[in-house]
Amino acid sequence: MQGRPLVFVDVETTGSAAWGSRILEIGLLRVEGSKVVAKMNQVLDPEEYVPGWITHLTGIEHAETVGKPLFADVLPQLKQLFDGAVFVAHNASFDYGFFGAEFRRAGDAFAMDKLCTVRLSRALFPHERSHRLDEVIRRAGYHVANRHRAYDDALVLHQFYHDNLARLGAESFYPVAQRLVQPARV
Repeated sequence: MQGRPLVFVDVETTGSAAWGSRILEIGLLRVEGSKVVAKMNQVLDPEEYVPGWITHLTGIEHAETVGKPLFADVLPQLKQLFDGAVFVAHNASFDYGFFGAEFRRAGDAFAMDKLCTVRLSRALFPHERSHRLDEVIRRAGYHVANRHRAYDDALVLHQFYHDNLARLGAESFYPVAQRLVQPARV
């Protein structure tokens, strides 16, 4: 984990199941060392209608997706951003599952090592009852301009990770984080 690039990722989607819903927005930051070297903040055309409850949650209306790139259009850029990195997300299986489904729809394979920041929060703060992102934000006192927008949520994950690395020091933090990394499965 130490020395490997990290990609802090969040997606907004048209529903809760990757097999029947699509990615609506991608937010990510690629970090090498402690430096953000690339970013993506992209609304996509999900090729289906954006349900009202998703608009209520994210603020993204269907009309905003018309004419935006399709997932397949940003796939080459994503492959570059993901190359050799650890996929870091809150409830990582959710976001990871959506990327896997979208890659398959595009006729490609998706496999990355992943780190779930819910699991990291549990390991670092075992006395806390909740590890939902809203609680992580509240506890740390983070300011999030647009909660439930992919880039802003990915930015919070980056901040959470690096704040705790600074707080604990590399000798204490990295062994905990490394133990939680799940290896890629194709």
